[in-house]
Amino acid sequence: MTTEEYIEKGDLAAKNEEVEKALEFYSKAIELNPRSSFAFFKRGSLLTRAKMLSRALSDFSSCILLNNEFSFGYFKRGIVHQLMKQFKKSIEDFNFAIELNKDFSLAFFKRGYSNLILKQYDKAIEDFNTAIELNPAYPQAYFHRGNVSFVQKDYDEAIANYSRVIRLDSKNERAYTSRGIAYTNMKNFKESLNDFSRALLVNPDYIPALLQRGLIYNRLRHFDSAFRDFNRVIDINPNLADGYNNRALTFFCLKEYDKAINDYDRALGLRPNSANVFCNRGNAFYGLKKYKEAMMDYDKALSLNHRLEAAHLGKGNIYASIGRHSEAIKNYTRAITINHKFIQAYIGRGNVFMKMKYFLKALEDYTLAIEINPEHAFAYLYRGIAFRSEDRYDLAGKDFNDFLRLHKRKDQANLQVRKWLRKMDMEPMY
Repeated sequence: MTTEEYIEKGDLAAKNEEVEKALEFYSKAIELNPRSSFAFFKRGSLLTRAKMLSRALSDFSSCILLNNEFSFGYFKRGIVHQLMKQFKKSIEDFNFAIELNKDFSLAFFKRGYSNLILKQYDKAIEDFNTAIELNPAYPQAYFHRGNVSFVQKDYDEAIANYSRVIRLDSKNERAYTSRGIAYTNMKNFKESLNDFSRALLVNPDYIPALLQRGLIYNRLRHFDSAFRDFNRVIDINPNLADGYNNRALTFFCLKEYDKAINDYDRALGLRPNSANVFCNRGNAFYGLKKYKEAMMDYDKALSLNHRLEAAHLGKGNIYASIGRHSEAIKNYTRAITINHKFIQAYIGRGNVFMKMKYFLKALEDYTLAIEINPEHAFAYLYRGIAFRSEDRYDLAGKDFNDFLRLHKRKDQANLQVRKWLRKMDMEPMY
């Protein structure tokens, strides 16, 4: 047979998923004509599909050596470099492909993706824009352009791009889920729930949407719904650590700390080097007042990620609980140094300053917490207590009423604030 006939037989075998037979035909084509760049290209393409990346890379390099004006040869080698996480090399190949073919929209898209991974966001946006100009009906280009906007925290622009994807492909569960996460970051939980549910209408077993929807149900205190979603994740994939970790968060919210710890144990069995899960389990031990076990988990979390602010917060909470105020302040301050907008750390440090009767320092921390989030009810409560301790009753009354405005539940804190207001000869406004 001729080289072309071997390639045709290889194509037919590849179409029928007969990988070994197809590779054999392409190899015979190369033996018959070692200068057939197309035979190397075909074999390299099949090797890529079969995840034999080193061999595929060699074949595409041979293809390019034999025909250095074949844009698809560079493009395919760029894809292999991407799959091997060699993103800078992939960009070099996509550059060659684009130089040979200025209208190669897929090459612009793939180069944009490599730039996105390398956090070269301006270049990524430019590439995705060009890919879209060349092909306006290209869902993936809008999707990843949305991802660039998302990581830059431009959630409105991200939502606009994910919406374009959905208009082009109404059954794209990834786009619904990504848009839902963007809405979550904007605290628009109604829209985020709608999007996660839409994703699950497309694919009832789509784990990312189940995990995200369950977390929103947790935030809204719809715990039965959260359990349903997390249990479904575990049914679909019992070897996924996130299923157990997220279900544990629901148990934690319900103060069922022993059950939470059991799920965190299972998560750590699947992901033994997760700083976040160690920190979460530490929080559950802290809830049980098992401070020794909690401290061990926080220290383990910090050994895995020394910049995990939540673990520094946890250690601060333990030291505050046992009256070691100096160590508590040090840990809260470390958390704030890592994350200047970490409200819980400001409040924790403020509470320690209150115990030490450093009311002005406490007021400063509570005020910083309110500046970061003017809707944080308990920051107003604690600042009100600090003002009350300083006999600044007008300011205390204003903060207590702001607490009642934001904290609608008629719980012990709500009732206590109402009593304080009346003792100060003030009427609750909410």
